Amino acid sequence: MGGRAGTGGAGTGGAGAGGSGGTGAGGSTGVVASAGCGKTPTLRNSPTTTINYNMVTSSGMSRRYILRYPSNYDNTHPYRLIVAYHWYTGSAAQVFDCNQESIKCYTTQSPFYGLWNLSNNSTIFVAPDGLNAGWANTNGQDVIFTDDLLKQVEDDLCVDKSRVFADGFSYGGGMSKAIGCARANVFRAIAVYSGADFLSGCDGGTMPIAYYGSHGLSDPTNAYSSGKTIRDRFVRNNGCTAMNPPEPAVGSGMHICTSYTGCSSGHPTRWCSFDGVHDPSPKDRGQSTTWNPQEVWTFLTQF
Repeated sequence: MGGRAGTGGAGTGGAGAGGSGGTGAGGSTGVVASAGCGKTPTLRNSPTTTINYNMVTSSGMSRRYILRYPSNYDNTHPYRLIVAYHWYTGSAAQVFDCNQESIKCYTTQSPFYGLWNLSNNSTIFVAPDGLNAGWANTNGQDVIFTDDLLKQVEDDLCVDKSRVFADGFSYGGGMSKAIGCARANVFRAIAVYSGADFLSGCDGGTMPIAYYGSHGLSDPTNAYSSGKTIRDRFVRNNGCTAMNPPEPAVGSGMHICTSYTGCSSGHPTRWCSFDGVHDPSPKDRGQSTTWNPQEVWTFLTQF
């Protein structure tokens, strides 16, 4: 995945690309089936707009999450798994379906930041609820919560443990960054939408992990410079060739996505800057749909 840049942004990978058992451009070496393979699921699925919460005990608290797995789920097939973290004052319910709650919903591309509709029954999705509507990750408790959640899901469903991913917007982007710092040996890649370096902490933070980031040049909530700080951490960790990626002009209404070159094997790094503000679903001028979900889907399904 070398050196692409342009305002069109979206790659060519379609739904189901990088299927189980394949070796993607990032160097995935094969399936690692979880303990849930071959079992009849017992966790509560949310196959429609009706939400069914699952609970897991973590750090002495009972915490909840929403699970959605393919309608044609096969317990002998190890699936890709994506953990999607919500924004500040958001919720798992809004990541699942923005029409679920009346409070402000940022994304226009639910479910799961637009990735469910691209997945074509190829992927298991999880949306966890943060504490106090966010992901402060005090003493690492949200990373531990993620560990406990993953164990419960992987013990119940058939997951390919070599293809577990995290994404999130704003505070959820900070949490995805924290996962990339602390669990690069568990997660295959992270996608950070308009995150900030000061959010959710960064325990560890030196191991390579495939990284995708998008950020608005005029973001008034999480400064563009803070998003670049996150990006540059993973550029260094991934051994990529340092560069200043091109950026669209303010007022252009466009975006530019750039893939770094020279990155270590299996750790592609891609950055999308856009002329806009605090938004997980940015649109180019004159466009009615966002380019971000397809960019992310193409990035994740190379593995």
